[in-house]
Amino acid sequence: MALLLAGPLGCLGNLGDPDGKPSGSSSSGNPNNPDDPTKPIDDPPPQPHDIPDVSECKAPDKGTPGPRVVRRLSVDQFEATVRDLFRDPSLTLPQILDDKDVLGFKVDANALVIRDGTAKSIMDWAELTADWAVSNKLNSLTSATCRTIDEACRGQFIRDFGRRAFRQKLTDEQFKAYDTLFSMEETFEDGAKLVVSAMLQSPYFLYRREIGNDTGAGVYDLSPYEIANNLSYLIIGSMPDDALLQAADAAAEQGVNLTGDQIAEHALRLMTDPATRPRAEAELMRFTRGWLQLNRLISVVKKDTQFDALRQDMMAETQALVVDTVFNVDGTFADLLQADYTFINNNLAQHYGMGGANGPELTRVTIPQGQRDRGILAHASFLTGHGGSQYSSPTQRGKMVRTRLLCQPLEPPPPGVDPNVKALEGPATTRQRYEEHTKAEYCAGCHKYTDAMGYGFEHYDTFGRWRDNEEGFPIDATGTVIAPPSGDDFSFNGLTELADYLAASEDVKECMVRYWSYYAFGSTWEQDGCTYEKVQEEAAANDFRLKSVWLALTRTPHFTRRVQGP
Repeated sequence: MALLLAGPLGCLGNLGDPDGKPSGSSSSGNPNNPDDPTKPIDDPPPQPHDIPDVSECKAPDKGTPGPRVVRRLSVDQFEATVRDLFRDPSLTLPQILDDKDVLGFKVDANALVIRDGTAKSIMDWAELTADWAVSNKLNSLTSATCRTIDEACRGQFIRDFGRRAFRQKLTDEQFKAYDTLFSMEETFEDGAKLVVSAMLQSPYFLYRREIGNDTGAGVYDLSPYEIANNLSYLIIGSMPDDALLQAADAAAEQGVNLTGDQIAEHALRLMTDPATRPRAEAELMRFTRGWLQLNRLISVVKKDTQFDALRQDMMAETQALVVDTVFNVDGTFADLLQADYTFINNNLAQHYGMGGANGPELTRVTIPQGQRDRGILAHASFLTGHGGSQYSSPTQRGKMVRTRLLCQPLEPPPPGVDPNVKALEGPATTRQRYEEHTKAEYCAGCHKYTDAMGYGFEHYDTFGRWRDNEEGFPIDATGTVIAPPSGDDFSFNGLTELADYLAASEDVKECMVRYWSYYAFGSTWEQDGCTYEKVQEEAAANDFRLKSVWLALTRTPHFTRRVQGP
């Protein structure tokens, strides 16, 4: 939970910390209550439905970070960390953790908690995993080659495996506690199983600590290990690799911190090294899918199921364009919005009515004029996910642009309103149906902000196929971006003109920074505007290339420092 932790982690003692306090009859101890860690976790605060308003930055140097936090690993981070810890990318895991979807992501620090049932599942999983690992992969768990129960041999195992499991070197107190556990067994294998099981249940494994060291005046510098973890989970979504962990070791031994140059060097290495780039690509797509709500493609229900088999290809097309833009051409989000090429296979070529594909593999093709608009907003992944069950949905498509690209929240619909669009007598276009459905004053007040933009997508049906006519009527794809009171409305015709407007919009850049910052840090906080402004300044110096926005997150004060929370 994103609350202050002022003392050492004495939480979840029954989850495997041998020096932790027992939690009595409850296994849901509160890791953020240093006064009484046995007190059950309260229900997390209500989660926002819209990106929170920007808090004012009152620091002239934009140097105000957020509060200290303890964040549980998300499901994706947990699974990736376990596979890396045991050096087995094929390892399958049961569904132990359950992450709430907040703002399209599953990273919210206030929502990532461990409760009674989850604690029992973790304990069962840890015991089974430890037995499997020691029985089958003992040589990969540690660099130690001895297999005796003596103090030196077991100590080498505890320190080596514990350093990787906790993503930092064990303290003397931790080592002593685990050594006591190990020595209780009669064989090396049994002792190793007990220690591995205990470490997998420890909050030092399950949580990311961002506590820091007090430098005075309520400011805390994060440790080299905390910074290394922040960097690794930001770029590759998993634990630090050997090179990054070694850099943290060296800094900790010297009593210094990782420098800005070191952070930048490792960030670029993780993005470009063939061993880690695929993970960086996957992590980038996790953010992109959440921000643009592309995950709707997976869950949206359609009346016609004939294209269900295409959903995987649709997502693959978008991923290929995003990866190419960010990693191959060092492009911007404007490039994604205006790309005159895409990646399709035979299935997608038939779906779009395009040529140029060469079999089941994705092929880079130029988008032919008059058959499809440029850019990511014309991808079937977006259009299908934001389409209705039977017809296209100007409301859903316009709402996504309004809330996710422009960060302009909308009021919820009045209670009791029927959201279902009624059929009209005789043939009619989707636009005509929606215009009739929303003409009432209590509907038009909000729908003008969504539908007026969404009509620009009307050349595409609910599956993202181009159409010039619907029900015998020519498509009308004219639309308007209704600006806030202080701005000017923008009228356009078709998706390409809307995409060009968005590509030039400073609001879109600022909105992207807000969502990416939330995704990276798992929360917003007082004076979070300082962080947004710092990221924007850093990214602007590099023309807002997407990679530069990503890297700019590592250069904010919040990435390496914290303040005393409320």
